[in-house]
Amino acid sequence: MKVKQNLRVRIDADAMERIWHWTDLAAGEFSCLGTVADDILVGDVRLFDQICTAASTELDQEALAKFLVTHPQPEHVRAWIHSHGRLGVFWSQQDEACIEGLANEACLISIVVNKKREWKARIDVWQPFRLTFDDLPLEIRLPDQNLRGECERLFNAHVVEMAPVLMPDWRGGVRQQQQQSQPYRGGWPDFDDDLADWR
Repeated sequence: MKVKQNLRVRIDADAMERIWHWTDLAAGEFSCLGTVADDILVGDVRLFDQICTAASTELDQEALAKFLVTHPQPEHVRAWIHSHGRLGVFWSQQDEACIEGLANEACLISIVVNKKREWKARIDVWQPFRLTFDDLPLEIRLPDQNLRGECERLFNAHVVEMAPVLMPDWRGGVRQQQQQSQPYRGGWPDFDDDLADWR
């Protein structure tokens, strides 16, 4: 049974960049695994020993088992990513078999890419019953550089904000004078209240 919902798969920019580099380097296919956070965020992609051809990829089961045994949170290793090289992005019979082989008690995110930078994403669930959410949007999460403090420091050091001065106009209204002798901090004044004084 295949069902489409308003789901999306997110992936860290660092993980996506690694995948594109490996895609470019591979003559044909390759595959890797990644961790999945609770908010369907793929990250920490890992490359394993594998035998690859133009149309297949087979992970070294011993290396994979060792990785899962030593991983601090093996239950989060829930993403399988592979490339189709120069072919289109679709789920081949071999892909379907690999997805079934990676069945677990939670879910599996699968992503297939190619050298044209095309991609296809899906989520498979086995419990409490079998579902596939296919053709899901893939969103790249940009890293949070925590630049707020630095940006605020530079802004305060280089930017002087001057509050406009409202002056009476000979026609009975007001006109705005652009300069003021003292810098103004803390937001702009409420112009409606200032205008009310001249009405």
